[in-house]
Amino acid sequence: MRIIYLFLFVLIVFAGRGQDLPSKEEFVNETIKVYESKGASSFYLVAGADTCRFEKFDYDEWVKYHLQEAVPLVTLNELAYKVHISREPYYWKQDKLKKAICISAKTADSLIDVPAGHKMEIFSLSPPFFTDDGQYAVMDVNLLGKPGSGGGITYLYRRKKDGWHVVGAKQNWGQGEIIKTPL
Repeated sequence: MRIIYLFLFVLIVFAGRGQDLPSKEEFVNETIKVYESKGASSFYLVAGADTCRFEKFDYDEWVKYHLQEAVPLVTLNELAYKVHISREPYYWKQDKLKKAICISAKTADSLIDVPAGHKMEIFSLSPPFFTDDGQYAVMDVNLLGKPGSGGGITYLYRRKKDGWHVVGAKQNWGQGEIIKTPL
């Protein structure tokens, strides 16, 4: 009888864990839409994923300046912990990305130096990190550019019925052009 109760308990716990998590590439396909607002059909993505800066955060600062809605501290702590323990490099899977064209860091550097008037969107992204219940995610988005341009933002997303929505954004470095463009 105890085994039946244990089985039911495990079944209930794991059934309530939330929605299936998207792959990292599915998440990028759904959330990174900056290129569309600028009339481009694709964007360049550095093939090796960047690191996420959400490892340490100031909760009061996020609440006061960066969150668009209330997010439980336990959720932010869970995401920060997942970022902290991730140490394995990640390389984007080109065949799973719809609009991103993966390039090497060396190629990205050479594309940054194209003549004026040939604007190219070159991004370096951290992999997304998800809460266990699949309701929140965090990812760094870096727009690369010549010295004095570009910027890096940490975005906090919440899953709603119609997809992922930005519920917080904090500029980490640079000019911050991408924070003005809704993801």
